Amino acid sequence: MTEKTMEEKVAAVLSSKAPATLKTLAAATGLTELEASKLLPADSRAYADGSKFDAVCAWPSATFFLEHLGNVIEVSCKLAEGKHGMGYYNIFHGSPLGGHLKADAVKTIGFITLPFMGRESHFPAFFNEEGESMFQVYVGRENHQLIPEARDAFLALKAELGAA
Repeated sequence: MTEKTMEEKVAAVLSSKAPATLKTLAAATGLTELEASKLLPADSRAYADGSKFDAVCAWPSATFFLEHLGNVIEVSCKLAEGKHGMGYYNIFHGSPLGGHLKADAVKTIGFITLPFMGRESHFPAFFNEEGESMFQVYVGRENHQLIPEARDAFLALKAELGAA
């Protein structure tokens, strides 16, 4: 299959009425989520090394998003600060989101702009070595509108850390 054909498949997913996610792009192309994300328009994607985890994970207002085995888990919150230990980023009290993120498995961080349900959406996606998205952190919303400060913070991080 040629790259142009893959790009056309991505464009078809984006133009459909169904929700577009990294998983739907990957399914449409037969690629990993990371590879499929690289077929998005150039201004809709930038990438940083996984070592930038701490700089990207600190987020003022966000929706933590995890899609696994057909389930979609969303937690809207300010991400609490965590602490590294035994390969994990351990999130403690102070947020509705708690747990242990496998930070040392993050190899690439994608700064992705992907319309969702017809709305502007931005998120960093944390990819493992196999190119699968471990989780994403969407820019927060209030009353279905992006929070301007959170959007600006995302775009500033993308400009500072991201490369095409």
